[in-house]
Amino acid sequence: MKAFALRRPGEPPALVERPVPRPGPGEVLVRTTAALICAWDGHSAAAAPSGLGHEAVGVVEAVGGGVCPSYVGRRVGVEGHGRLAEYFRAPAAGAGLVPLPGTVSDHQALYAAGALPTGFAAAEEAAPAPGGSIAIFGQGTVGLSATVAAGRLLGARVIAVEPEMKRQRLALRFGADVVVDPAYEDTAERLLELTGGAGADCAIVATPSPGAARAARAGTAEGAKVTYARCRPPRGRGERLARALHLIGDGLVEPTVMTTHEFPFHRVGEAFTRLGTREPGMIKPIILFPRPAGPQQQTETGDPR
Repeated sequence: MKAFALRRPGEPPALVERPVPRPGPGEVLVRTTAALICAWDGHSAAAAPSGLGHEAVGVVEAVGGGVCPSYVGRRVGVEGHGRLAEYFRAPAAGAGLVPLPGTVSDHQALYAAGALPTGFAAAEEAAPAPGGSIAIFGQGTVGLSATVAAGRLLGARVIAVEPEMKRQRLALRFGADVVVDPAYEDTAERLLELTGGAGADCAIVATPSPGAARAARAGTAEGAKVTYARCRPPRGRGERLARALHLIGDGLVEPTVMTTHEFPFHRVGEAFTRLGTREPGMIKPIILFPRPAGPQQQTETGDPR
């Protein structure tokens, strides 16, 4: 099989040939149908020599000892490193692997397995009061997910801070009440103006932009909490993932509009490079894996997009 991984320390990741893994006791073998990559993969490349990628969906192909054979053929969403490969192993039990309902496509489920729960966790950590104001700096996939959670789940007034027009429009679509453009406005001053001089009640920084943290502190109320969005620990992950799946299945959020580019798996290196250079207009690329020939296709349901 092919996997996208580091060949040697200090070299960029690339497609490599590896044997198809065998599931151990309590594990399943998943055939990947689609995956997302994000900027975090670039930051974590050196720390994940076994493989890159942490948001994937696929079909269970085989099970290890102690796992019910009925798992075979199930569509699943999976979190964890090493998912940019044609096959990978995953624990059968735990929050990292979730059966997918028929109401959610593979493409939608990718966001429930990564960006949406991460954004939800950031919003819950910031803990805006219903009707209170929250400034969310950066409207990439995590920032947009925090916007959904803060506005639609927690009932806060969301002020999105984002310079790129495509992301500004998505922020408004995802529930932001107003958008501040830091390329043309003094962000801290604008936040004070929008909050009657008091400053935002709390803030989330979901961008590496060096000025975002300073503006967040200057544009929030005295003693306000500033939360930094990041990959979250497993605690609460399953609950947030299930909530994301429900929101998608009920039609309350359509995350696939965050996908701006599509690549077949053999071009994953190109996608990784273009995302890493912050190509204008690129928010989230989806990686589509080849379908197997023959009767294996009959085990899969749902649209890989």
